[in-house]
Amino acid sequence: MTTNNLINLVEALWQSGIAPALLILLIGWASERVTRNKRLTNLLGIAEAAVKWAEVTFDGGQTRKAQAIKSITDYLVKADKAHLFTAKQIDEAIEWAVEKMKEAEK
Repeated sequence: MTTNNLINLVEALWQSGIAPALLILLIGWASERVTRNKRLTNLLGIAEAAVKWAEVTFDGGQTRKAQAIKSITDYLVKADKAHLFTAKQIDEAIEWAVEKMKEAEK
């Protein structure tokens, strides 16, 4: 395909409305992905702080985890962001924070 043919194809797609529609979809997808990544990064930071707090404050692994979950959930409810995360995501964030803490101790 020559450059002229490619330009003609892109021009035809633009004029037909297909290219603008695809561009809008791509922008929406990219925006959602960035927003989701930002939310998950924030959750990981909250989980890290909650795990450190539970480690210092409580004895026993299950008690620490339960208190970390409660702390994160309370924070998210107060910030009106609890609806953005599932219980599984919170649990995975806690597990990630515990692993990170163990790596730092080595």
